[in-house]
Amino acid sequence: MAFFARAMAAGSVLYAPLLLWGPAPMQLPWSFWGWLVATGACQTLYMSGLAWAYARGDVSLLYPMARALPVLGVPAVALLVLPAPALDLGDGLGMGLIAISALIMPLTHWRAFRLESDLTPALGFVLLAAAGTTGYSLIDKRALGLMTASGYTPLQAGLHYMVLQAMTTWLWMWPLVRALPSERLAARRLRYTSAARRAWLAGAMILGTYGLVLIAMSSSADVSHVVALRQLSIPLGVLAAVYWFKERLPPLRLGAIAIMLTGLALVAW
Repeated sequence: MAFFARAMAAGSVLYAPLLLWGPAPMQLPWSFWGWLVATGACQTLYMSGLAWAYARGDVSLLYPMARALPVLGVPAVALLVLPAPALDLGDGLGMGLIAISALIMPLTHWRAFRLESDLTPALGFVLLAAAGTTGYSLIDKRALGLMTASGYTPLQAGLHYMVLQAMTTWLWMWPLVRALPSERLAARRLRYTSAARRAWLAGAMILGTYGLVLIAMSSSADVSHVVALRQLSIPLGVLAAVYWFKERLPPLRLGAIAIMLTGLALVAW
């Protein structure tokens, strides 16, 4: 979590000049700032869960689950708190394929499926990350709506919100880093390694990629489609882990990637 906290701080510094373009954030209504505080808490849940899961398991196994479970969680919760999402049968089938493929992806072969072996601490942290993603996705859609209603264009809303959210997330994360002995030690060690410099690159990439999602969310009527299509990062993440970390890519996992790409195509159609 210490690394993610530093990355969010670095990213917010790098992109802070964008706040000078467009309407002044201080003109936004008080309700917007409440949503911003809430999304920072959800982002902290997501990043903390992801970091602690990575420390206990295989990135190519855990990342797909953390990213794909909200594909079903977001529309399910949206039905309760937002106007009815504009989903058809193809969307539902595609989202189902994405979620199923994410559950298959951790397996090397079918016989490897054992419920008791899957109930590990890493899985618990993945579920925490998925809950955080579901929360901030729905909150971000509501907050972006307030920004466009206040005179922001979708581009301005996405870029401004990207920076403000990163700042708020850091304000949530840093006290936790200071309070948890293991994270405090990690932050101290981080200062004297090359990882401190990599945090700047990570921050630029995290904010830059999510900034594109926010711009799309500002322009779309339905958050569920954006969240589903965002999962293209899952097969890319698995392939990146194979290339950089030399993790294995068995046939079953390759098939899961194909299923996920099919689901993404159905949602995009």
